[in-house]
Amino acid sequence: MTELYSPSHVQELLGIDSNTLRKYATLLEGHGYPIHRNSRGHRGYFEKDINTIRKFIELCSQEGMTLELSAQAIMTGIAEATITIEVTEEEPIQPIPDQIVKQSSVLDDLLERTENLERINMDLLTLLKEKAVREAYLEDKMNQILKYAQRTDQLLEERSNFMLEETRKQIAAAQQKKWWQWWK
Repeated sequence: MTELYSPSHVQELLGIDSNTLRKYATLLEGHGYPIHRNSRGHRGYFEKDINTIRKFIELCSQEGMTLELSAQAIMTGIAEATITIEVTEEEPIQPIPDQIVKQSSVLDDLLERTENLERINMDLLTLLKEKAVREAYLEDKMNQILKYAQRTDQLLEERSNFMLEETRKQIAAAQQKKWWQWWK
């Protein structure tokens, strides 16, 4: 008979807290994965459940994998493992080499798609980096233009003050009495 583990034991085995274990179990159950429950509704975990949750955690830790995608991947893997081929008298059994060829061609197709997606992701990352560099360059240029505009405003203000002071001096000089006009 297989051993049934308590949630606290599974938490210790996997190194996660109770809320995380509950969240993972609920998510897997939501996708159709059966987890044992006793008469009170408390979960109990078999070795296969622990291994499934361990695989789920590994999938979640991969870049680009969400909890939903990981749960779907787990359920797809389980579904593929439990599919049985029904043999009827009308359909002859295909020879094993044909099945292997078909499976390898499907795997090759999946690998090619995965590699294509990885290339696309790398291209997108490259484009994002280039965009970040361009934005940093543009921000630097904007800062330079802003400094130039501030300096121009400052120089215009200084020039205006200088012109105003020169005008005052000229007016004062014009209003000053000449030495030969001291009697007026």
